[in-house]
Parts: sequence; structure tokens; C-alpha cells
Amino acid sequence: MLMIYEKEIRPDCLTRVTQFFNYKKKKEWFSDPFVRKVIKDIDNCEVVKDEYIESPVWGGIAPERLSTGVKALILMRVLPGANIYATKCGDNCAPYIIELSKEQDVTITLKHYMRFACDFDAVMLDTGKEVHSLKEYLTESLTIAGIIGG
Repeated sequence: MLMIYEKEIRPDCLTRVTQFFNYKKKKEWFSDPFVRKVIKDIDNCEVVKDEYIESPVWGGIAPERLSTGVKALILMRVLPGANIYATKCGDNCAPYIIELSKEQDVTITLKHYMRFACDFDAVMLDTGKEVHSLKEYLTESLTIAGIIGG
């Protein structure tokens, strides 16, 4: 299930995605099929072996060179239950957040409106309300922000 905080950044939110990832990464993370897929689809890079990644632009790269969005997705995968600051993700990460949330609990904090392109199931943790579409998500987000009445 996808769980979303929006109102404030809680103390348990992992906001320093790049720094945390770069310091804590483990080579076994890169054998996970989901991790390999997001690296390929979002950063157009191929995991060759362990932490060795091949980029069509840069050649061989270390995981530290991956985009912040990919790093956030990897952390969502390997740290189920952790509150990840998904504002570091672009909208191109939204389908993977939804995909992952169908397999495991994913908790994120958003300080922007993410364009979830398909129907999904999420709980807006600030209010406890369940949402199932982009329209419901945006309506609840605007209510949380005080832009529209609830």
C-alpha cells in the first residue's frame, strides 16, 4: 500500500536521499530485478555486476552517479516502511512508486503534486483518507494544503 504524508516533513522522513544512499548502499541491492529495471528505464543505464553500472553517455559509472529519483526508488525498495522524501523524484518515478506499493508498503513524503498517471490505492496519512485516482489524490492534497475546503 502507498502511504503519503504531505502536510509537514516529519522527523522520521529520510530527506537527504543522495547522501543516505551513497553512504549506506550495498552491492546486493543491484541484483534486485526492480532496482535493475528502474536504473534501466529512468537513467538509461545497465547494471553489469554488483555496483558496476554502464551508461551509454559516461561509460562505466558508480551508483553514486545515478539520479536522485532512482536512488529514492531504490531506498523505497530496500527499506520498506521507511518514510522517503519523494519530492526528490520526478513524475517519471510515479509509475514505479505505484508498482512497488502493490508489492510492499511504501511510505513517502511529498511537497509537490506528483502526477500519478493511473489508478492506484493510497492513504493520505495526514487525514487518513484513502484515495484511488489522480483526481482524488489532488483533491485531498489541495484540502490538506488548505487551498480548498474539506
